[in-house]
Amino acid sequence: MDCAEQGQPPPRLGAQVQAAGTTFFITDADTSEKIVKSVRLEDIRMTVLTSLVAKFPEASEAMASGYKTDSDSPNKVLGTRRTVVQTTIDVAESSNGSCSVLKIETRDRPGLLVDIVRVLKDINLNVVSAEIDTEGRLAKDEFFITYHGEPLSSPMVLLVTNALQYYLSLGEVAKEESY
Repeated sequence: MDCAEQGQPPPRLGAQVQAAGTTFFITDADTSEKIVKSVRLEDIRMTVLTSLVAKFPEASEAMASGYKTDSDSPNKVLGTRRTVVQTTIDVAESSNGSCSVLKIETRDRPGLLVDIVRVLKDINLNVVSAEIDTEGRLAKDEFFITYHGEPLSSPMVLLVTNALQYYLSLGEVAKEESY
């Protein structure tokens, strides 16, 4: 977007995370304040639309009519390109037998690690160590855990798996504390 041609400083994007998703707002580069004047917002909107039509001419008809796409169809013009990441949880005993290894693969999101640690803490598990990795939108976390200093028994493995599957499916961002 080239606002300099219009004699205005380029706006700066900021983000504010909310429970349902992410809300983006535009801030002024000089004052860092949100742009709230409808005339300025309309100028910015038109600049964005003009740039999009120039870059993606096949989308001009859809944008002109205010067409909304179905998020389930990534092939539609301007459709959501989100890929589905299934949550997998695996618990096995470590090679030396001193603890259990909890492997979680799920969609990465803000607060994910806090949610996982809170669930483990709530069922009195001790995290000996952890390896946290993110590949794009996929979080691959590995926790070395014990229950009262011992590897997890079969009933505890089932409890951990079910509790994590349930709470991770909620997708809520933790609000109280951060680790």
